[in-house]
Amino acid sequence: MLSTGVDDPLTSPAERRIGRPCLYVPSARLGLYLALRGLVRPGTRVLMSPVNCETVLFAAVAAGLRPVMAPVSPADGTIDVDRVDWTGIGAVCATYLYGLPGAIEQLAAECDRRGIVLVGDCAHALQTEVGGRHVGAFGAAAAFSLSKHPRAGGGGILAVADRDTRDRLAALRDRLVTAPSVTGEIKAMLGPLARDAAYALRLAGPAWRAAKALRIEATHVSDEGRARALAETAKRVGDAGLDRMDAAEALGRFDEWMSVGAGGYRVGHSRLLRGFVRRRLRMVERERAARIAGVRLLSELPVVAPGVAGYADQPLFRVPLLVADRDAAREELERRGVITTCLYTPPLDVDFGPDLAEPGPTPEVALWWTRNVLPVDPMQARRALPVLRELTQAATLGHESDTRPL
Repeated sequence: MLSTGVDDPLTSPAERRIGRPCLYVPSARLGLYLALRGLVRPGTRVLMSPVNCETVLFAAVAAGLRPVMAPVSPADGTIDVDRVDWTGIGAVCATYLYGLPGAIEQLAAECDRRGIVLVGDCAHALQTEVGGRHVGAFGAAAAFSLSKHPRAGGGGILAVADRDTRDRLAALRDRLVTAPSVTGEIKAMLGPLARDAAYALRLAGPAWRAAKALRIEATHVSDEGRARALAETAKRVGDAGLDRMDAAEALGRFDEWMSVGAGGYRVGHSRLLRGFVRRRLRMVERERAARIAGVRLLSELPVVAPGVAGYADQPLFRVPLLVADRDAAREELERRGVITTCLYTPPLDVDFGPDLAEPGPTPEVALWWTRNVLPVDPMQARRALPVLRELTQAATLGHESDTRPL
C-alpha cells in the first residue's frame, strides 16, 4: 500500500510548499482521475481547455463526467474566464499549460462563488506560484506530475483541501493500484537517465530521430475510430451504473486510453522506484535557478506568448512561443539537438468530436494556438537561442494581413 503522505519524504516537501495534505500516486493522470471520481458526481459537465493533453479528457470520461470545452485565451492557451458560459457547469479542470497559471485567481473566485468544484491539472506546474501562493492551493484538488520537471519516469502527487479527503482518496487509490513491476521500474529509471545522457553528449537530435523511426516515441494521429470506441465504452459503463461497479473494474474499462504514452499509470511503486523519484525531486531544486534563467532569456524574444510576461521569474516547464512557421523552426531546433515536446494538436473537441467533447466557443483560437505554439524547454534555452533569435515575427490571430498584437 502507498502511504497517505504523512511524514513521507516524497510528499512532505509538497505539503510544506503548498500548505495542503498530499498523497503519492503512480502518475499525475491517476491523481487527476482520483480527484474527478472522488469529488465530482458522475454525469456532471466539467469545463476544460481544448488545448490540452488527451489524457485529461480520458480521466474525465473515465470518471463518468461530460467534458465541455472552454473558451481559450490567445495569450497563453488556458481558459478565458471572461468568456465562459457557466450554464450547467458543475466542475472545472484547470490545466496550467506549460506551467502558466492563466487567470487562476479569477477562475477560482468564480468557482467558489458558484459552488463549482475546481480541480487543477498541475502536471506542468510543479513549482509555479501566483501572488505568493502555490498553484496547488487553488480549488478542491491539484494533481502534479513527477515525470515532467523531475524527469523521474513516473510518479505524481495529489494535493487536496483537507485530511479527510486525502484519506478517502488514498483508500480509493489503494483499490485501483496494481502490484509493482520490477521490469517496469527498471525501464522507468533507465529512460530519464538515457535522455539526460543524450542531452549532455549532444546526441538528443539523432536519438530522437531514431526513436521516432523505431516507433519508440509515439506520434499522435487523430483517429475517429478511437473516439467512437471511447464513446461506446463510456456509454456501456454509464448504462451499467458507475456507482454500482467495482472501482478497479470501472477504471479498467478505460485502461486502453488512460495508458496512452505512459503504460503503467496505475502500477504501484516499490521502495526502489520511490527512492529514484526522491533523488530526481532533489535535482529539481538544484536546477531551479538555471530554469528561471532560461525562462527569462526566452521571455525576451519578440515571439514569446504574451501570457509569459508576468511569470518570467517562475521555473516554468516550457516557455510557449507563437511562431508563424512553427514546423520549420521545430525542425531547425531538432537539428541542433533541442527537441520540441508537449504539442497538443488538434484541439480536444476536433480530435474527439461532439459525442465526447462539447465544442468550445472559440474554436478559431484553439486551432490557431495549437498550429503556432512552439514550447521550448528553458533548460535548453541557450542551445536554442541561435535559432530562436531569427524568429522576429510573432504569429498573429486573424487574417494573414492582420499584424495586430494579441
